[in-house]
Amino acid sequence: MPDGEWWIAKFKKSDWTILWSENEDFGQHSIEQVAQLSKQYETYVCEVNETVMWSSAEFWGEGQQVWKVAHSGVGSDILDLSETGTLPDGFLKLKQEHASAQHRDGDGVDHIFEVPLDLAALDIGFRHENYLEQSEVEGFLTIVIPQKKSLLSRILGR
Repeated sequence: MPDGEWWIAKFKKSDWTILWSENEDFGQHSIEQVAQLSKQYETYVCEVNETVMWSSAEFWGEGQQVWKVAHSGVGSDILDLSETGTLPDGFLKLKQEHASAQHRDGDGVDHIFEVPLDLAALDIGFRHENYLEQSEVEGFLTIVIPQKKSLLSRILGR
């Protein structure tokens, strides 16, 4: 498993390439680039914030967002799930399974948080908390982003 805030891996089994960023807003700040990329390659943007139980997955193709599913665990509606676009075949089954688990287990667990992530994983074959073995990918590439030096560091040559 790569260790770093930014990395890329290509999965052998599904043939998807993952660009990982620890910056949870990266996808939304890069939406123009996502649209351009999706003109040539089907593209997913998945966002996760486990602190507030926020998750979303969206699928892009031909320069347009095809669908998006998002869950916000903040607020009184534990079943919160926004859905837009033409959702894939597996969506209703996933939604029903997680809603049943939510009703069974009550408010102590947020099963609906899993829906967007499981939906993308049906196609990609990966979820953010999965540990990747080297045998599962063609290779890892860790991206190192140069840190900006402070004025004092530049003056002192550090």
